[in-house]
Parts: sequence; C-alpha cells; structure tokens
Amino acid sequence: MQSVGVLICGYRQEDARTIKAFLDKTLDSYVIMVSASQKADMKIIDILRMGPEECFAEEETQLLMFLGFSEVQTHMVLEAFPEESGLKRPIFCSLTAQNQLWPLRELIEHLVEEHSHWTGKREG
Repeated sequence: MQSVGVLICGYRQEDARTIKAFLDKTLDSYVIMVSASQKADMKIIDILRMGPEECFAEEETQLLMFLGFSEVQTHMVLEAFPEESGLKRPIFCSLTAQNQLWPLRELIEHLVEEHSHWTGKREG
C-alpha cells in the first residue's frame, strides 16, 4: 500500500493529534502529517519539501490537503471526519499540479471563496 499524507493548517497541536489518530485508524495506515501553520507566504511545494514539523497553531481557517489518497480513502475521511469531538471541519482539498506552486495564503483564499460559493454563503 502506498503511503499517504496530509498537509494540515489552522489547528492547535492537540486537535492535530486527534485528526492524526482519526486518519491512522480510519485508513488503517500510518498517515504522514505536514503542518502548514504559520507558513502563509510559502509555496505549498516548499512546505511539503520541509516535511513534518511539530508547529501547530490555531488559525481562522482550517485546511486539510490530501496527499496521495485514493478516491476511496478520500471519501472515507470526508464521511467520517470526527466533528462530534469538537473539531471544526476543515476545508478539504487535494494537491494538484497547479496549487502546489501557490503560496498557502492564496490557496486558502481561493478555497474559502470556492467553499462560500458552493455552500451558498456568498452574496451575488
């Protein structure tokens, strides 16, 4: 089985650990977690090159980016995300050839706008 990972942003360390435990259990696999907290001006690809770090900070927007997930694994996580444990549901996305070159701040702005559009929380 190929390894999978997530890029995570906007969660404090305790919540990030809860998410990691959920992912490991749900996917029956060791999931690599890369923190993007406090790296808003860095490109996604550069954050991923740095690899896992224990730097987690609560931020306004929570993001979880799937890295190497199959469609089935993605659906498993989307369906079972543990909101009942008090975790705020993140905006989910996948790594693409385009967004890996974006600064994290731009990706978050794009995803927030897209999320607002699809959930009807935008004027216009």
